[in-house]
Amino acid sequence: MMKNLLFLSFLVLFAACSPGGEPIVDDDDDNDGFTDDVEDLPPEYDPGVNWELCGSDEGDHPCNIIAVDHNGDEFDMYANYGSLIVLDLSAMWCGPCNSAGAHAQGVQDMYADQDLIYVTVLIENQHGVPPSEDDIQQWAADYGNTTSPVLPGNRGMLVSSGGPWELTSWPTFFYIDREMVIRDVDKGYSAAEVIYSIEWLLTL
Repeated sequence: MMKNLLFLSFLVLFAACSPGGEPIVDDDDDNDGFTDDVEDLPPEYDPGVNWELCGSDEGDHPCNIIAVDHNGDEFDMYANYGSLIVLDLSAMWCGPCNSAGAHAQGVQDMYADQDLIYVTVLIENQHGVPPSEDDIQQWAADYGNTTSPVLPGNRGMLVSSGGPWELTSWPTFFYIDREMVIRDVDKGYSAAEVIYSIEWLLTL
C-alpha cells in the first residue's frame, strides 16, 4: 500500500496497550440493509438504510455507530457521509489512549476547514467496564472536547465479542473517507502518525 511505503521514510515510535478483561456482550446491532441504486451519483445517507456488508478492514464500509455523545446529542456516523472521520477506539485505563484524547479536539480544529470529525469511542472506563454518561463527560471535560464527539462503547462492539470492530491494541484508529470507506487502520498512538494518516487521507 502506498501509504505504508511512504511511511517507511518516517521513524515513529508507537505506544499501545494490549487488550484485556472479560468480554462484555451487547445485543446492539444496527448494521442491516444496502442500497446502490444510483450509478452516477454518490449514495445519499438515509437513516433507514445501512450497508449490509460492513466491517473494520481497509476497503470496508464501516459498520454504523449510533450513540449519545458527551454533549447529550445523538451521534450517527452514517449521517456524516461526506465528511472525513477519524475513529479512535480507546479505553479510559489506557495511557496511550489518554494521550490521544488530549489531542483529539486540537486535531479536529486543525482540519475544521476540511470537514474532518475526530470521534472517540470509549470501550471501557478505568475499571474495565462500559463507561457511563458521567465517564464520557469527565473525559471530555479533562481533555477539552467540545465539538469532537466522545461516545460510550462496550466490548460487544468488538470482533472478540461477536461485534464488527477488530481491536487488538489500545487505541486503534480507523481513517474513513468521504464515501464512508475505511482507508487506513493504525494500532497504537503516535501524534505524528495521526497527522500523517490524515494528510494521506486528504490526497485520496
